[in-house]
Amino acid sequence: MRVLIVEDMPAEAETFSDLVAHHGHEPIVAASAEAALESLAASSPDAVLLDIVLPGMSGLEFLRILSERRQRVPVVAMSGVASEADARRSLELGAVEFVPKPVSPDQLGMVLGFLELQVLTRRFTEDVLRLNQRRYPRVEVSLDVKVEQPAAGAARGRSVDLSPFGVKLRSAEALEPGGTVRLSFNPPDGDPLISVLSVLVRKDPDGHSFTFVNLTNPDFIRLKKFVDSRLPQSA
Repeated sequence: MRVLIVEDMPAEAETFSDLVAHHGHEPIVAASAEAALESLAASSPDAVLLDIVLPGMSGLEFLRILSERRQRVPVVAMSGVASEADARRSLELGAVEFVPKPVSPDQLGMVLGFLELQVLTRRFTEDVLRLNQRRYPRVEVSLDVKVEQPAAGAARGRSVDLSPFGVKLRSAEALEPGGTVRLSFNPPDGDPLISVLSVLVRKDPDGHSFTFVNLTNPDFIRLKKFVDSRLPQSA
């Protein structure tokens, strides 16, 4: 994983760079947000560690530009002096996490593990989008679905159709393809509740199509049994 470190303090930048390399990743250092924007175009990093307080362009402005450009690289915002409002704003602008400084080596290891999961999820989503095909028939069904987004709370959606691999929802809030949420719903067979990490892979006029990421085998079997029961039976 290529990790862009946006840090204006040379000693901290060197420490982060050494720790990123220690965990088996490739560090790329930028001393300002302006330089980081150039690095995004030149080196295509997989993830970003971003100091919020920077000379010139702030980390918050950097996040705003990424949002406007619809660049989905995962960003972890960091600061030792930012206010609670700044931390909250960084999440609103698209950072996947905010971490207060100082950051211990163990904590940075956990942050890198979290970022790696985000990168793998994004690549999974891109693969699904490239395939652009359904792996199993979907059947029409209307279910109440709870949609939970990181740092954004919960909303409700209504299913349009369902398969063992995914679901299409109406009213799935302001999500963009590649966004990860947790979906919770009761299948037509009743309890227990299914709760599954899901990725938005496509936005259609009639709803948002999600692919399930970590559906358990028992829940897969439940959904497959339901879908199969609704499919036309061959003669």
